[in-house]
Amino acid sequence: MTEQIRILVVDDDEIDRLAIRRAVEHSDLGAELREAATADAAQPLLAHRFDCVLLDHDLPGITGIELTRMLRAAGDPTPVILVTGTHDEDLLQTAVDAGITDFIPKSDVSPRRLALRVRFAIRIGHAEAESRRSLAAATLAARAREDVLAVVSHDVRNSLNTISLAREALRQDTPDSAQHYLGAIERACNSANRLIDDLLEASAIENGGLTLARAPIDAVAIVRQATADHALLAKETGGEITAKLPSSATVVSADRDRVLQVLNNLIGNALKHARGAPIEISLERSGPEAVFAVRDRGPGIGDTELPHVFDRYWRGRNKRGGAGLGLAIAKGIVDAHGGRIAVASKKGEGAEFSFTLPLAPSAPATRSS
Repeated sequence: MTEQIRILVVDDDEIDRLAIRRAVEHSDLGAELREAATADAAQPLLAHRFDCVLLDHDLPGITGIELTRMLRAAGDPTPVILVTGTHDEDLLQTAVDAGITDFIPKSDVSPRRLALRVRFAIRIGHAEAESRRSLAAATLAARAREDVLAVVSHDVRNSLNTISLAREALRQDTPDSAQHYLGAIERACNSANRLIDDLLEASAIENGGLTLARAPIDAVAIVRQATADHALLAKETGGEITAKLPSSATVVSADRDRVLQVLNNLIGNALKHARGAPIEISLERSGPEAVFAVRDRGPGIGDTELPHVFDRYWRGRNKRGGAGLGLAIAKGIVDAHGGRIAVASKKGEGAEFSFTLPLAPSAPATRSS
């Protein structure tokens, strides 16, 4: 059996209340109706559950919009329909901002139209309630995940530190023929620490907790540092890494360490997949932005993989190494700067990852050292 709809009418005009009452009675709502002439008289009634409130704005004392604002501030999600004789757009916008669900002109209060409006408002109210429940559940789950991640990362780091200390203690007593085992332990510890850092970073980005220390910085100097930092590793793989830079300093408004982190992630990704092929890093100005690009001549990325490369835990391109967080973190950092990141690739023709950062205001064009 369907539960009866309960409606509260708040209007100081007895004739208007009568018109609404008759419209409800002659509609197919089959609703239970309660009435109040003022907001003060309505407030005790609102302590009971109603499916919808039909509300006049021009009430004595507290207006209809003020009453709605009070309901929303108290966490009351009851759908409210403003029954109004005005067509003032500013007033209607104020009503929406206050939390009014819908409107109906007093001149249009017929049984059928009123029933349609009431059902529509109730449907919106149910959808909003479900959205709030889903958001609350998602927030709770995210907080629980953060708590678990914080505890696990702390405990795992402690274990890794203990392993590292034991490795150092064993170094003096380990013969040269077995030193490579200690090297393997060191690499595994470093890899585990990087994974923990990536997980914490990805969580901070997802929850809007990424912090930036923005300042005017020379992008040319950053690209040169990133190139130099990876030159030896590129050489070990049989390739080379080069930089194509403007002759003048390109000053961007950014967090230096974060930008370097993005470049490191993109270059590391290129080294992983280039398989000894050349890698080029470029920097250029484009209007109010600086455009960074990392190009490799590796196997490229298939069309089906391209839409997913910035997804967390995505490990395409032969799924070689890593947890699939580096590119997602790079995107989160670029987004936090107000920039854009993109990828272009064709299978067998390498890949190009590019991102933009805003130029610093009134950045002087000086010669880069």
